[in-house]
Amino acid sequence: MPPHVYTNYPRMQTADSINVVLLDSLNTDTRDQTYVHWQMMKFLRTIPPGTRVAIFTLSSRLRMLQAVTTDPSDLLAIVNSPQAWTRSSGVLTSGEEAEELHHFIGFLEGGEASTLPGLSFAQQGVDPINVLKEFLTEAETFQTETRAEITLQAFQQLARYLGGVPGRKNVIWFSGSFPTAIFPNGDLANPFVGLADFQSQLRKTADLLSAGQVALYPIAAQGLATDAVYQANGEEIGTGAREVIQDQVEQMRAGQQNRNWNYATMDDLAKGTGGKAYYDANGLSEVLGRVIYNGARYYSLTYAPSNARMDGKYRRIQVRLIKMKATLAYRRGYYADELGTALAAGQKPNTDPLLMLMERNLPDYSQILYKIKVVPSDPQPPPDAPRIGSNTDLKGPFTRYSVDFAIAPQDLKLDPAPDGRRLGNIEIVLLAYDREGKPLNLVVTKGDVSLDAKLWANVQHVGLQIHKEIDVPKEYVYLRTGIYDFKSSTAGTLGIPLADAMGAVAK
Repeated sequence: MPPHVYTNYPRMQTADSINVVLLDSLNTDTRDQTYVHWQMMKFLRTIPPGTRVAIFTLSSRLRMLQAVTTDPSDLLAIVNSPQAWTRSSGVLTSGEEAEELHHFIGFLEGGEASTLPGLSFAQQGVDPINVLKEFLTEAETFQTETRAEITLQAFQQLARYLGGVPGRKNVIWFSGSFPTAIFPNGDLANPFVGLADFQSQLRKTADLLSAGQVALYPIAAQGLATDAVYQANGEEIGTGAREVIQDQVEQMRAGQQNRNWNYATMDDLAKGTGGKAYYDANGLSEVLGRVIYNGARYYSLTYAPSNARMDGKYRRIQVRLIKMKATLAYRRGYYADELGTALAAGQKPNTDPLLMLMERNLPDYSQILYKIKVVPSDPQPPPDAPRIGSNTDLKGPFTRYSVDFAIAPQDLKLDPAPDGRRLGNIEIVLLAYDREGKPLNLVVTKGDVSLDAKLWANVQHVGLQIHKEIDVPKEYVYLRTGIYDFKSSTAGTLGIPLADAMGAVAK
């Protein structure tokens, strides 16, 4: 590119599969994170040469730690770094905390509450057992719903990023629990059982994953799960011991039921996207190798459905082999929606879809391709000039930057009007961060696009050109730029260090 010119055009133009490792601390206890960490390090030391891998983490939000690379030393360094692991997400209650609450409920049910000083539930006519059960149920429901919402948003962001990369993408999702199914269960008479609360977000996520050719490989982070009702030699716990720990045994059985439900969710996730779920595995590093090996070998099949009505219903897909026996992994269905309508329908009110993609550590998205030229404005405004951007109180010396966009028109939905004009609706965002990732200034512009026939002919040759400016402090600044097309619900983003734009070396 010429000096000071940058683009979000994908660097990888191969159809080979891409592997994205998602380390999920939002839905995983700390001890299971430690086990995954050890197994990841073990695998990366023997990773096959040329394997394309990117690493993301999910806690309170999605973060990219390492863009797609074939260098195992880069992958090892990032997995072994502190930012790859989060002790507590602030959302997921740890297994120890939940166990303490359940034990306390059992303590109260045993009639021993009167021995606790300061408790006077009976005198107040309050049933302490029901109070705690209701509290625990409400807390667990809230946490599950919150985790499900954050998880779905993360997969939407991932799908947008991966949608610009050709070929198959394998998302290897290490998690301790899987709070919701993203795709309907095509094997059931009612494929939407249990999905009503997140219907719009599920549809949006499913459409994005389908369009991006993303296959999910959920992997249970706890590895091999044992049934604690039995001893290490496989024999059942003795009768005397069982009488002593009957409550614990019941809790273990309940835990097994939860695991079974979790495994069923994992299977649904994998089936819906053409991947495979792995649980009760003794070596996660071996599982990781198997996923990457199998995910690199695939066929792309296309067809035209006989039912051409775009009625929004869920359509099942079935692929069969005629002469041989094999287990097929493929996407089990799709929503018969016009893609733009389906994605827009799942957008929450008062939520800016582009700002969700503009965080400091998110990757560049390439659904909409564009170039930008970023240089300090010439001449610079006087020191007392009004600031450009949301931070009108920007203190101290500042630099005004000119940002000139050239946007690929074929990536925008510009509808023809009866008078020959082309009409669209887009958003442009500039967001500046300091070295630590703190936002410094923000410029947001939303508006209609109207191009007459002559201008439209010119735009097809040189791109849709838009000029923006932003004021930032005279220090290291990382600038995120982005464009969103409201009619097609597609996005493009690009981040650059402004130290480079000034001709200095970014540190």
